[in-house]
Amino acid sequence: MGVSVWFDAAAGRSHALFTANSGKVPITDQNVLVPMGSAEGDPSIHMVAKIANYDVDTSVDAAVSASASFESNTYTPQFGVMLTSHQDTHASTASGTTVDSGASSSSGGSAVLQVFSLSSGTADVKIQHSTNGSAWSDLLSFTAVTTSPNSEYVAVTGTVNRYLRCRSTNTFTNLVFAIDFARD
Repeated sequence: MGVSVWFDAAAGRSHALFTANSGKVPITDQNVLVPMGSAEGDPSIHMVAKIANYDVDTSVDAAVSASASFESNTYTPQFGVMLTSHQDTHASTASGTTVDSGASSSSGGSAVLQVFSLSSGTADVKIQHSTNGSAWSDLLSFTAVTTSPNSEYVAVTGTVNRYLRCRSTNTFTNLVFAIDFARD
């Protein structure tokens, strides 16, 4: 899988993430989440992979851009939907916007949570599902968020209901994060 981005050397942005190993391409698996839009329900791709290459284009007459490619012998890219509008901020306990998947499915799925920042406290982040968009139950939970930046990949088996949303709970301030979910 490959992505093209605008180069950004700020903390927690593309250059810092693609070179998390002291300025070198990381040699361990990374949780990769690529939104293809900026709204809840927009398509996304996620996978767990190593960065195969990271190239920066520094041509004089254009904005600085970068591209990276990811390879995995274990995980294939999973095509899903965003449950956040790229980067959402929950100031305290909150529920995300409901995403209507059109139908339930029976083969489980997987999700990636990317945490960009957390001002204080501990945030518990989960994905909930519903058959009717009003009565919710937990589908999966991520490990409690206490530091940032970080990310996690979680898989689930069984039925995934038609409606999905993210939910954050516990005592925290200003959780900035992104989540997607892909049905199997």
